[in-house]
Amino acid sequence: MNEIIEELDKIMNQIAYGVPNEKNKNLLEIMDEDEVFQHYYYLQTPEELIQSKLGVCWDQVELERDFLTKRNIKVKTYFIATYYSEENIPSHTFLTFKLDNKYYWYEHSWNNYKGIHKYKSIKELLKDIKKKFIKSHDTNLEAPTLIYEYNTPPSHINCNEFYKYAEKSKLIKINEPCYFYHIIDKEADITKGILSLKYMYDNKMYELFDKHAEKYKYRILSSWNIEKYKGRKEETLTRSEIIDALEIFRGQYGPSYIYFFKFPPHKTLGKKMEKILKDKNIYRININDEELILKIKDIFYGLKIQEVDKTILTKSYYEKITPEEYFKNYDDTLEMNFSTLNHISIAFIDDYCPNSFIEKI
Repeated sequence: MNEIIEELDKIMNQIAYGVPNEKNKNLLEIMDEDEVFQHYYYLQTPEELIQSKLGVCWDQVELERDFLTKRNIKVKTYFIATYYSEENIPSHTFLTFKLDNKYYWYEHSWNNYKGIHKYKSIKELLKDIKKKFIKSHDTNLEAPTLIYEYNTPPSHINCNEFYKYAEKSKLIKINEPCYFYHIIDKEADITKGILSLKYMYDNKMYELFDKHAEKYKYRILSSWNIEKYKGRKEETLTRSEIIDALEIFRGQYGPSYIYFFKFPPHKTLGKKMEKILKDKNIYRININDEELILKIKDIFYGLKIQEVDKTILTKSYYEKITPEEYFKNYDDTLEMNFSTLNHISIAFIDDYCPNSFIEKI
């Protein structure tokens, strides 16, 4: 095996990171990177890469795959990407193989980790690469990072086509769970899942909409301080106006948001909570579930309720907080007793959380 890797190294060390033009000049040195990938990049064949001696990780992995496969070494290749926004999705591809019950990551294009790395399991390998990949972004922004296992892609596909190809491949699930909780009326129909107000409105589920929207009427006319609704009476608010008010106060996803607590409320918090929970079931979701992540269009982690100048919270806040800290400011005497508990707001792509992702506790 050492001889094979040394031979592969000799080939790969002739290749620099870049995108070649027709004269095998590196376009990344003479043009804007975004423009290069949007308009000029295409996936080279292994033979073309050897000729051009310029390729990004996507190209280099295909040469590595071709070389090792021809020597009867079974490989697996992976695509990793962090989804900051539709326009900002840094990615990387890498190759692995198994030998003598050990797992190996062969890396050439990522200079900081060039070489071969050994692991006890594929999960350990993938988690380590994911950690290194996220750290390499040098940003405090939080965004989902997903890994896909993909097979040999078609040659000469462009950048967008490569992303689409990889994202249709096998989604890898290695995340540790991170649970959040939602309370639902015991008689509620959850066959489809947990529904947002937007879903109820769009699907003309008006009786259910009216029931869940009632609590917002007072806030729309008073505490939310929305100019266009000042002086109105609660009974005059239409359903479409409630949707509009939620968009004004909570942003474009306001009517789509479904709210989740970090820890399940419990009856020992007070008599009022005990009475509320008698008619409720508690469900949890794992927001780290890679399949669920693909169903989410936005998460707002809320504002720190206990502060005057409310801090915008992050996922890290909830990952570190203990149940004791979370519930310490709960006030059972308040009319809106849940208002003292920090919670997150999730907007799902289809405006509901699918039943397959919720678990009754």
